[in-house]
Amino acid sequence: MMRLHLPDASRNLYLLMSALCLVLFLLPVTSFAQQAFVGQWYEVPPNWSFPDPPETTVNAPALTGGHYIFQSTFDVTDVDETIVIDFKNASVLGHFHHHITDQTGNFIAQAQGGIESEVKNTFFMRHGREFRLPPGQYQLTTQLVSPYFIAQPQPYWDTLSHYREAIKWGSVITLVSMGILISLGVYYAILALVRRRTTEIMYTFFIMMNVIYNGTALLITPDLFNIHWFYFVGGPILLSNFAYILFAKHLLQIRPETHPRLDKLAKLFLTMLAVLFVVAVFNQNLVIECARYGVGLMMLYALVAAVVRAFEGYKIAYFYLVAIAAFFVIGSIAISSKDLVGVYTIYVEHIGLLAVTVEVLLIGLVLGYQFAEVYREKEHNLVLVQQSLQIAHHDALTGLPNRYALDISMEKLPADGMLTLLDMDNLKLYNDTYGHQKGDEMLQMFARVLSAKLGDLGVLHRMGGDEFAITSDSITYAENIREVISATIQYMRQNGFEKAGVSHGSANMVETININELRILADERMYHQKRTNDNRQLA
Repeated sequence: MMRLHLPDASRNLYLLMSALCLVLFLLPVTSFAQQAFVGQWYEVPPNWSFPDPPETTVNAPALTGGHYIFQSTFDVTDVDETIVIDFKNASVLGHFHHHITDQTGNFIAQAQGGIESEVKNTFFMRHGREFRLPPGQYQLTTQLVSPYFIAQPQPYWDTLSHYREAIKWGSVITLVSMGILISLGVYYAILALVRRRTTEIMYTFFIMMNVIYNGTALLITPDLFNIHWFYFVGGPILLSNFAYILFAKHLLQIRPETHPRLDKLAKLFLTMLAVLFVVAVFNQNLVIECARYGVGLMMLYALVAAVVRAFEGYKIAYFYLVAIAAFFVIGSIAISSKDLVGVYTIYVEHIGLLAVTVEVLLIGLVLGYQFAEVYREKEHNLVLVQQSLQIAHHDALTGLPNRYALDISMEKLPADGMLTLLDMDNLKLYNDTYGHQKGDEMLQMFARVLSAKLGDLGVLHRMGGDEFAITSDSITYAENIREVISATIQYMRQNGFEKAGVSHGSANMVETININELRILADERMYHQKRTNDNRQLA
């Protein structure tokens, strides 16, 4: 049975992020003094107006939206206390209108707002409305009109001083998470522009759609930019679901020819998302429901694909599995929650935003690993190139620069440069008498000793066989080079090669027009010396 093991770093990071999410979620719940209104919900026709009595009772507003009235009786006992009325569970509300009357039915106060309302919010990113009422008993009638809801809205009240403290954690989650999404969205957009890969393009689109959605759902867009188009809540998520499946598919390198089943599953899920999109277009009350199911399909496909590819041993899938697992757990809570029992100032939208933020941060782990892999591959390729250049430019036996390297060196010779060609004597004698291994040793000793003695005077090359060449930057080194050659032969004769010898000839750039003539002149002088040496041996 195959067992999947996440790398230690991935597992530890997953546990850390999970603990962080739990802390962020529980901190706002640890202390609450808010009180939900106890009352009755009613469904009313679109033409209902206050103070007409509602008739059709319901347990709670349907998530598919509509026109609703909530009525409750409450008491104010503190003379100096200002209360705030807000909604728990979600901030996605189209229009709301609070009407407050006293126990005799006289109108006392009102307030309104909502995403589609032009009324400015008293509290940034909140629907809270302040009321300063004298002690007494009052009736709250809240009219609520919305195309759809993310969760079941429930009016509650809090003291002004406590409300200001209680909403801080939700504001922190929103602002920090949105800052992360926007900054990383810009980063991935730059990557998409530079790399032009489907992976970065789709992920950038996914992030930006979530920025638009969360910005509207959590009232940033209406409050800051006076944009009140309600369908920014839901619509961008429907589109982002398509982008995320394509992102996961390309990130995990799922292709028809390599992973036909996962590829077909992706096409099936994309088709289902397309159906949900069409349903949402023709029935706008189902936009958020279609988006909710779409998120579930998106996360399910990504999780399945990550598990399969991780079992196959694809390293990037290990890291991606951490991200999608965290996303799946927190995202599942967000899309399945309708009523956050006991929680007032943290919304379902906050949980969804936190899920996306954690996923985006963990995807950075995946891309970081990808970049590291690219760097390692680049370094490996660079080593291979350097090895290829070493092989191409150097002689295998002696390690000296070869004939190709000699041609390059001659092209770079200065105006007073010099070329010396050398031809070793008696190499054939050692090959025929003692074998080619002895001849190779002779060539290697000559190359090693002469190179060491040359130092900065010039560069020794092996042209092939028993032929060598020295390039030098100045003709002033001519005498020194001749002495070094003589010393090298003397050393070899004293260390096992008594019959070693070499003929050489030098030519200067100032003597010739081009490097071809330089080579010819040096070659002629080298062979002239060789014939002279041969004649001496015959005599």
